[in-house]
Amino acid sequence: MGTVGTVTVDLNNFQDMINESSFLGAEVTGGVADQGDLIGLAIGLSIAIGLLFGVVVLLLAFIVTLVKKTKRIKSA
Repeated sequence: MGTVGTVTVDLNNFQDMINESSFLGAEVTGGVADQGDLIGLAIGLSIAIGLLFGVVVLLLAFIVTLVKKTKRIKSA
């Protein structure tokens, strides 16, 4: 028993799908590029805060050693 029927292929649907896919790809790429600036800013700020924290710790260590030397001079 054979099958009888017709098949129609509308190429406009494929064209619309390809256009929408390329538009979506462009939007996603643009969004990632815009967020890249913020990611770079966050990395720069964290490095700066880390260095600032290191300087504060270094100054505190220097003050502690200065106080110890002063106490040693007074006791001698």
